[in-house]
Amino acid sequence: MNTPSVSCIILAGGEGRRFHHADKGLVEFNGQPLIAHVMAALKHQVDDVVISANRNFERYRAFSPSVVPDVNEKHGPLSGIVAALPVCRHEQVLVVPCDMPFLPDDLLARLLAGSAQHDISIAEVQDRLQLVLLMHKSLLASAQDRLAAGDYRLMQWVKACSPAVINFDDRAAAFKNINEARELDGL
Repeated sequence: MNTPSVSCIILAGGEGRRFHHADKGLVEFNGQPLIAHVMAALKHQVDDVVISANRNFERYRAFSPSVVPDVNEKHGPLSGIVAALPVCRHEQVLVVPCDMPFLPDDLLARLLAGSAQHDISIAEVQDRLQLVLLMHKSLLASAQDRLAAGDYRLMQWVKACSPAVINFDDRAAAFKNINEARELDGL
């Protein structure tokens, strides 16, 4: 199968409120920062990586030379995507959070397979949409308009784009995201 070239945005700009305000992407898990696990999971799936971050830019540059801050003071995933999309080299862009260290090695292939007639395909696990999606760069203007209107809710924007919803119930554990420090103890 000939796989198209795909860029990736790793969202690492959260405030870490449920993580004692730590920069989650840089929190150690099994001897490495969480973002290192995400990078390892994606290294054979994407061509270039842009990290959306709001602090520790130099530390994140150890993982990618392309590190960009959010576009406005209302940090959130949609703001991070809008800031990072122009830096991505390819038309198709995989978007993932920095706190999912177990992403599957067939993530991109499955999202691509289900995206033929859609500008966005999004992962779903147990009837819940995940912050894991494949999108076309052409949606930048739509996302910018949403932010300009004061609506920062990523999932509402995704739903408005009529996404292909790709079920990953068979790989549910791969979408475990680390929201609190205590969750690291049981992994």
